[in-house]
Amino acid sequence: MGGVAEMDFEQGEMERAEPAPAARRRRTDQSNVRARAAVAATLERFDDWRRHLAIFEVSAERRSSPDERAAMLAHCARIERELASARTDLLLSLADAPRPVAGHSRVVDVEKALDSIELALARVRRKLG
Repeated sequence: MGGVAEMDFEQGEMERAEPAPAARRRRTDQSNVRARAAVAATLERFDDWRRHLAIFEVSAERRSSPDERAAMLAHCARIERELASARTDLLLSLADAPRPVAGHSRVVDVEKALDSIELALARVRRKLG
């Protein structure tokens, strides 16, 4: 067939190619994935804490009844307990983690965010008296 290379197949049989040798797998750094998993539960709580503290801070500037102030202070106490629990849970989830996970920037950022919420909580409590 002029110009076209002829292929020799016998009754539809094709020679099976040897599979390529498996590429050498590099160990990928899983610290990001493990750090995300460690902080996930704590991150879920942040929005609720921030929202309540923002509402309480504004409410503290207005006149509130003693009952309203007591209710806000009680809620602040609950947030404080939840913060302590979140810190404990975070520490426990990282207890056996390798250094790249425990010292990951995501973990450090969450710890700083917990500090920030504690400061906001203290500020709200001072305003509520």
